[in-house]
Amino acid sequence: MVIVLFLLIYSFSTFNLIEVGIMEARNFQTANEIIENDNWLLPTLNDEPRYQKPPLPTWLTALSVLLFNSKAVIFYRIPAILFLFIIGATSYFFSLRINFNKSESIINGLITVSSIYIIAIIFEAPWDIFAHGFMFIAIYYLFNSFKNSFTKNHNILIGILIGLSIMSKGPISIYALLIPFLLSYLLVYKKISLNNLIIILFISIVSGGMWYLYVYTQDYNTLLDIGAQETKNWSNYNVKPFYYYWDFFINSGIWTIPAITSIILPFINRKIPVNKHHLLTCYWVLFSVILLSLIPEKKTRYLMPVLIPLALNTGFYINYIIKYSKQKISPLLLPIYLNFLLIAIFGLITSITHILNYGISSLPIIGVLITLLFIYNFYKRNFDKAIYLKIILFFTVINFALPQTYSNTNNDYTSLNSLEYEIQNLKLYSDYKITADLIWNLKRKVNKTELSKINDSIFVLISNKNYDSINYEFRENRLIIDKKIKVDFNPTTEDSNRYRDRLATNLYILSKI
Repeated sequence: MVIVLFLLIYSFSTFNLIEVGIMEARNFQTANEIIENDNWLLPTLNDEPRYQKPPLPTWLTALSVLLFNSKAVIFYRIPAILFLFIIGATSYFFSLRINFNKSESIINGLITVSSIYIIAIIFEAPWDIFAHGFMFIAIYYLFNSFKNSFTKNHNILIGILIGLSIMSKGPISIYALLIPFLLSYLLVYKKISLNNLIIILFISIVSGGMWYLYVYTQDYNTLLDIGAQETKNWSNYNVKPFYYYWDFFINSGIWTIPAITSIILPFINRKIPVNKHHLLTCYWVLFSVILLSLIPEKKTRYLMPVLIPLALNTGFYINYIIKYSKQKISPLLLPIYLNFLLIAIFGLITSITHILNYGISSLPIIGVLITLLFIYNFYKRNFDKAIYLKIILFFTVINFALPQTYSNTNNDYTSLNSLEYEIQNLKLYSDYKITADLIWNLKRKVNKTELSKINDSIFVLISNKNYDSINYEFRENRLIIDKKIKVDFNPTTEDSNRYRDRLATNLYILSKI
């Protein structure tokens, strides 16, 4: 219930304020076209086949839009928000299975959902949270089966869950989350049920591969072309060095110092009794990072699955410092002292700065009060209360900081209502391949074609060419400009690092002579 409360406070007050990025736009626009075309099995983006990602997350997005009968951004995001909760809840139940008590398991669940990049992945790559969410549930049931016994129903359930993960983002989560777990389990517990794993693998391939098989039979050439390009990207696109991911713990945000400490301690300090469950989560993190490091293509968002076992592993260190907080200061407590000190400074600076810049309001004042209460419990070494206050402070800061961070500061921002009035029911064409986020903002499909091939007597052309060049082309094709409209869908000004040139372009309303 604590996890649910935090997620509700956070999601409904801030999620709707963050602009839709290019990755989300691909998912949302594809969901719109699924609904519009009533074609769920062969999804499109701007009327072009969209097979780069499996469709399950897009199906869930489309179902959410249909269920709530609204195209407000929050309803596109609800499935991903729900999976953030599911991952947190699974972390709670998994913690119970590895001998944490209920209060400790709640903390582990909260560590998971307050790890900054697990939250950020909702916006950066919405497919990932579904793929790793389904896989984490599968691993939970797999762990139970390893510890107790496998049954036919459990094998089917685990296989289907892995299949749903495949239907969310292909085999990514098998590689980044499942295989590291299996390697860790084998290393720690020295045994594994190979026969049952083969059965589960078969079920997962069948359940996860049905959509691919259907597309293969319906649109063979396009699927192969897209598959070849995606495979090529793994070795040629965004290539980074092997060590690129070795600052992975930073992506846990407020848990960075406890996270790295929890990884190091089992190997450098024999005074702490390290049980097998702690070693399991520790090796799980390390194997996941190593396997991801072997892939030439690297992006920060690919680290998201590492944060799931990292949250569990961090829980062991947090549990240790809570148990021994009343004893005399030991070197093992120094990392958490540093973490608490930084959190206290962070809480005061962000809250007071917000008050000075934007005036007095309730949330920043609450932020100051929570920080002071946090400092008091830190001083009294009530670390269990301090941990909860730290999490509450994190969500409080998010609630008052994000609305200002993502407020619209662009005076030249294009209003969609006024633009719709200008272009009305005219067809939209472009002379270059525009991106999904521009299509999302236009709320219209755009055909890329040559001017000479357009037969409409009046239409709209999207172009980012310089005026002299495009005007020459208009004259060559006997077109006159009825109106030129400069559009800019960036909510920030050009000096911001969030400004995207691709969201600013020119629209020409053209008529044939």
